[in-house]
Amino acid sequence: MTRPRVSVVTANYNGARHLAEAVRSVLGQTLADLELIIVDDRSTDDSLAVIEAAAAGDPRVRVLVQPQNGGPGAARNRALDAVRGEWIAIFDSDDLMAPDRLERLVARAEADGADIVADNLMVFQDGRDEPGTPFLSGRDWQASRPITLAEYVDCARMYGRKPGLGYLKPLFRSRRLSDVRYREALRIGEDYDLVVRLLAGGARMAFEPAALYRYRKHGASISHVMRREHLLQMVAADAALEGVMMGQAKDVRRAFAARRRSLHAALAYDHVVERLKARDLLGGIAASVASPDVWPLLTLPVKARLKRLAAKLAPAQQPATA
Repeated sequence: MTRPRVSVVTANYNGARHLAEAVRSVLGQTLADLELIIVDDRSTDDSLAVIEAAAAGDPRVRVLVQPQNGGPGAARNRALDAVRGEWIAIFDSDDLMAPDRLERLVARAEADGADIVADNLMVFQDGRDEPGTPFLSGRDWQASRPITLAEYVDCARMYGRKPGLGYLKPLFRSRRLSDVRYREALRIGEDYDLVVRLLAGGARMAFEPAALYRYRKHGASISHVMRREHLLQMVAADAALEGVMMGQAKDVRRAFAARRRSLHAALAYDHVVERLKARDLLGGIAASVASPDVWPLLTLPVKARLKRLAAKLAPAQQPATA
């Protein structure tokens, strides 16, 4: 069979509500030489019927069904074992992409000699008739440029001020993924972990400033719900990276150490909040005293409430128009 230019890999679990729109978004690409591999992670809704209807017999769509629910990493690994394309695009089953996205990403990667290329995200709220806002803003993200391992790791601090580049959905040169797979134990942060290992192994990453990927925010998305078990999984994954990172340049090691400290601070913060929710004030105070790194995080709920209040008041503060 002729090798497609791009293999689009999509993991799905109970995504029937948005699947049809997502499938059409892929099949409508200006780069038509593609395949779409959807791995269903034992959905309990009518996802399979929705995919079949949306594909409408298009032979570019292949559906694989997991024997049991294993999470996004396991589902993507199943797809990676089946891809045939020169490039591999990771795409979530509740998101969308601009019609020319794949064409532009392949062109960017080939022009820059990159193994990985990621575009900006256009973040939009499900159910709202609004265009959305770019995830990355500011002078640093206005032009195409390389993304180094040090920068990628430095932007991955928990509750940090820099945007988490692990949210980006990259396009990969397929041969770079020939012997690299997702850590299946990770339910959140699996994209970050994969890219870090590739960059540490010598892959080159390029950034495309156009926001061609449309990232949908909704209540059912797992990436919006951080639980203690997720933090523990990320701590374990970072611990597995330590040997590789110790052989990297000083700026990479410094960023990696800061990232690990932030994960442990997030765990301590989670413990303090847990004690306070249980009305164990003394336990919460003791836990915070034992972990001083958690103190700045304790202001986060207050800041979030003030931000929501400001958003509610903003329309009322606008001047009336005739």
